[in-house]
Amino acid sequence: MNQRWSPARYERTADYLFPASQAAVEAADLRCGEVLLDSATGTGNAAAVALDRGARAIGVDSAPEQIDGARERLPGVTFAVADAEDLPVPTSSVDAAVSVFGIIFADNPIRALDELVRCVRPGGSVAFTTLSADGWPNHARTLLAAELGAPAPGFPTLWSAGDAAERAAADAGLAAIQVRSRELRLSLDAGRGFADQVTERLSALAALRAQLEARGGWVRASTRLDEYLAECAQFESSTPVLVDPYLVVSGRKP
Repeated sequence: MNQRWSPARYERTADYLFPASQAAVEAADLRCGEVLLDSATGTGNAAAVALDRGARAIGVDSAPEQIDGARERLPGVTFAVADAEDLPVPTSSVDAAVSVFGIIFADNPIRALDELVRCVRPGGSVAFTTLSADGWPNHARTLLAAELGAPAPGFPTLWSAGDAAERAAADAGLAAIQVRSRELRLSLDAGRGFADQVTERLSALAALRAQLEARGGWVRASTRLDEYLAECAQFESSTPVLVDPYLVVSGRKP
């Protein structure tokens, strides 16, 4: 995996992404008493959802600092440091497996998906989420990277389209595949700069902001980002909201 964020930096991002974990676990049809595998668990969002449903969970992430945060948050869950492409989980040993914006960042996402399927028992379910290439976070990353004079950080677009995601699930051996469109929503304070708020919430944007501040380029960049986000925002009553579409892909292992 190629993303490294500390638990402290990632905490607010995890809060923003939590609804996607709920959607993925729901799509995996996890039942009380079953065991869920959460690949690229981060600080354990999907594992937390599993516990809330009366299930057990195993979480795996390649970043030791993320696993440390997950263990502190959920001491009753088994967590392990390992790569999503080589999970330390026996074949056909869990009832369901999910990866929430996780395996899409793997060096070999296809291999990481194959690993998810391998770990699930026959009849069990797999669900994973994919980001939209057209979502505001991707465009914000591109904008800030351009201010640095650098290419945008790698953004996983392999399965951003529903048909591509469905084919990937089928190629991995899943059946009864469903692709659902969902949205993440970020409510903003109309009285504050939007650029400040999104860089406080999303780790990837915070990292780019830190680089710009170190070079004295944040003021100009934040102005451009504010303008872009103002164009994107939808208003609910008087509250500006940024809407980020994503996909939940699920299927059963025959």
